[in-house]
Amino acid sequence: MSFRSIARFLYNNLPVRIRCLIMSIRAREKVTIGRGSFIHPTVHLLGRNSICVGDNVCISADCWLNVNHRIANAVGIGIGNNCFIGKHNFFTSGKGIYLGDYTLTTIGCRFIGSSHIFDDPEVPYLLTGTTNTNVIKVGVNCFFGAGSTVLGNVSVGHGSVIGADAMVTQDIPPFSLVVGNPAKVVKRYSFSRKTWLPVIEITGQDEKDMPDEARYLASLVKSYPRISMPWIAAGKSMGDL
Repeated sequence: MSFRSIARFLYNNLPVRIRCLIMSIRAREKVTIGRGSFIHPTVHLLGRNSICVGDNVCISADCWLNVNHRIANAVGIGIGNNCFIGKHNFFTSGKGIYLGDYTLTTIGCRFIGSSHIFDDPEVPYLLTGTTNTNVIKVGVNCFFGAGSTVLGNVSVGHGSVIGADAMVTQDIPPFSLVVGNPAKVVKRYSFSRKTWLPVIEITGQDEKDMPDEARYLASLVKSYPRISMPWIAAGKSMGDL
């Protein structure tokens, strides 16, 4: 392998938060958008200097990305490589929101890491400011169904599937299938049996067989280095089939 290939491999295996920080510093306070990525013209960006988008990413129409607390050289919202963000998604960051590579969201998904402070009801909530402590971290290759929400200080493990209208308020382990409000893990993936199984049927060996995030990402990058994006799904302006 060449030095460039080794460097690229090491870079791709860094956490998305670290990669986005590196890209943000390189960009010198500009919006950081990776190679071959597309942000639909109707997307609303607040805190542009604190938003980092990786390579080959599509952010669809009418999304709103809001960095509430904008700090120089800090990434408030980071989206990894080969991600597709569906229409009408809403991101509002506290300390940060970080989506791993190969994240797929469908219509109307919400990532809510910050809320208005309501300690004193004698002050208009519009003036009270917003919280800045929560971090939302989404692992590699997670899929979010229509209308699903991630709320608060939450990590979603790699390889997980979040069902439509699910409300995630607690950490989700890797390779989980999650449904409901509040969200509940109903199945996990068994690599030895190559199927999703009810949680009660997952054994200790199944747990051991689940790859860690770095190994999982390396496998995906090797097999699918660049996803063919459904750009036409980004919005009406892209045309009809």
